[in-house]
Amino acid sequence: MIVIGIVGSPAGGKSTVASRLQELGATWINADLIARGVLDEQEVRTALVRRFGDKIVTKDGQIDRGRLAERVFGADDSKRAELDYLESVVHPRTRVLIHEKLAQASSGGVVATVLDVPLLFESEWDLACDPIWCVDAEFDQRLLRSAKRGWDAHELNRREANQLDLSNKRQRSTLILDNNGSLAELIAAVDENFHLISNLRQSKTNHCI
Repeated sequence: MIVIGIVGSPAGGKSTVASRLQELGATWINADLIARGVLDEQEVRTALVRRFGDKIVTKDGQIDRGRLAERVFGADDSKRAELDYLESVVHPRTRVLIHEKLAQASSGGVVATVLDVPLLFESEWDLACDPIWCVDAEFDQRLLRSAKRGWDAHELNRREANQLDLSNKRQRSTLILDNNGSLAELIAAVDENFHLISNLRQSKTNHCI
């Protein structure tokens, strides 16, 4: 099984690429969705409320991810400390679940699995990957796309400040996918490179899982 790591900047098009790979037959492991599920676990929820207060809890008792994001994202040291705490609570459980999904995909005989982890290099998930694809787009393009999520330029910059610099991601990636053009152009590039990856299925892989 080939494990494809996906990196890039917020609103750069990673989900679009991962979704297309899923349509082509790959298994998509979305760390964000897994982490959201972890937030619903009682032990995790209790720890976060103890740290951040009950204002991060919705009326139905769930974690309000928007309010939680306001507490942890930003460039100042206090926000960094809060983000570190959040990650210390959520990441260990998320990592266990990701490993389980990778094992399930491998035993299921799929051609490839997409590992979509926001902090792929920072959390050393790159060691579990064969190729790593970086989806890149200009800031103005990403700002237009992020508006659909309700983000403005400040929010986009705030989230980007907590990730590895894009130039570093590009340097450490196997493939750069330019997402400044049309959706059709991006899909065509994904299709072409996935077919190349598929031919490597019988080859020895480099990941250490």
